[in-house]
Amino acid sequence: MLKVKGPAVVAGLAALVVALGGALYIAQRSTALLGARHPLPPSAVRAISTPEATATGAHLTVATACVGCHGADLSGQMIGVSGSKVSAPNLTIVSKRLSDAELDRAIRHGLKPDGRSELAMPSRAYAGFNDDEVGAIIGYLRSLPPKGGVAIQPPPGLMLRANLALGVFKPVADTLAGAKPPLDAGPAYASGRHLARVACGQCHGSDLGGGGGLPGPDLTVRGYYDPALFKTLLRTGQSPDGRDMALMASTARTSFSHFSDDEIAALYAYLDARDRVLAAAPRP
Repeated sequence: MLKVKGPAVVAGLAALVVALGGALYIAQRSTALLGARHPLPPSAVRAISTPEATATGAHLTVATACVGCHGADLSGQMIGVSGSKVSAPNLTIVSKRLSDAELDRAIRHGLKPDGRSELAMPSRAYAGFNDDEVGAIIGYLRSLPPKGGVAIQPPPGLMLRANLALGVFKPVADTLAGAKPPLDAGPAYASGRHLARVACGQCHGSDLGGGGGLPGPDLTVRGYYDPALFKTLLRTGQSPDGRDMALMASTARTSFSHFSDDEIAALYAYLDARDRVLAAAPRP
């Protein structure tokens, strides 16, 4: 019979203790982060329900990818967040239950009504919305007839909890303090800069610089895209050599293909100007 030596037993027990300690730390740390309350900032936003504002809100919910998480009809769906499944709420119902200020805080600050952080709201990008844009979005959402039901939020999965505890993934509200706006290339490019922040900042970072685990790289266009190729990219998600660019292709089909020609032109002009400013800056 094979005998298990004493040191092996001790090593096994030590490994078990370490594993249990790690599991306890993950559970306690992630629970603390998920339950942390943040101050509720004041909000002056009011829903705007004029036909013009409703049309603007409808455009923004598509062009800035609200439909990507909440579904094409905004009635909610399950999405993946840091290795776990999370329910993106049914906005056709939730928008009528929450106040203007509560919806504004969810959109631009990533906060639930009780001050806890949202997990998946791209508020680092949406923080760039102005009051009228948020008011138009709320007005549009409230104009939609309720559809479907409200899904029960599943408990956070082990992978999500582990990533929270280890700092690999952070609650939305905890990411806003260090978020930097895109480079200011001057007043002539203000509209393109604004659009880049709220629409592209979700994947490329609030400063459009990429990195830090973001799915998108630095938003460089010079040397890669001319205006025509850039328009094709946003309409189809295809690279200059005709390849579908995975996430970009999906985003283009659901959201960016709804940009107007003028919006695409303004976005390209800003990104081109941004590239020129960065190229001329002294390198550290």
